[in-house]
Amino acid sequence: MNRFILPLFFAAGLSACATSRDQAPDAAYMPPVSASPSAQLADNTAQHLAHFARHDPARLDAVLPELTALAQALAHEPALTSEAASSPLSHDDMPMPPEMPTARSLRHGIHLASYRLEENAVSGWQALQAAHPVLVGLQARLEARDLGERGNFLRLKAGPFDTHGEAQSACASLGEAAEYCLPVDFTGNPLAPMTAGDGE
Repeated sequence: MNRFILPLFFAAGLSACATSRDQAPDAAYMPPVSASPSAQLADNTAQHLAHFARHDPARLDAVLPELTALAQALAHEPALTSEAASSPLSHDDMPMPPEMPTARSLRHGIHLASYRLEENAVSGWQALQAAHPVLVGLQARLEARDLGERGNFLRLKAGPFDTHGEAQSACASLGEAAEYCLPVDFTGNPLAPMTAGDGE
């Protein structure tokens, strides 16, 4: 009788082992991303950062100050109590993002000219767009710069470009027409369009 019982137990043990090995563990449950603008932005940015970390790490070197500031801000965020964590924050209660006055822009632009007056920058931008198709569809920004003894100037920038190479390509096209152009960060304030009354 024992000759038959032992093989049965042995076969049952093998079957149990095979089942435990072949069955994949349940995937960890991932809650959906919140619909709030900050959560959506964080999720989208995280996906881009993960892609660059694997396929284009050089892009991350250009934004290292922003990454460092963000990491430090998140690391020093005070822990919420259980009561505070369960209470939704109103718009006024949301903490302001850390200021990064010296941080570089995530987008690229081109420096086209410098002006002392904003109205001159507006007319200059319109003339450049009319003369060079490569500028059509781009946005214009002004960045104030203090050049010491030379005084204060407004730098006219155009963009945005996704890569430094795209900005260089636009400058190469403008250089063929003997126009000044230099790839820069796309920082500054949006250029206000000139109204009909401004030219009178």
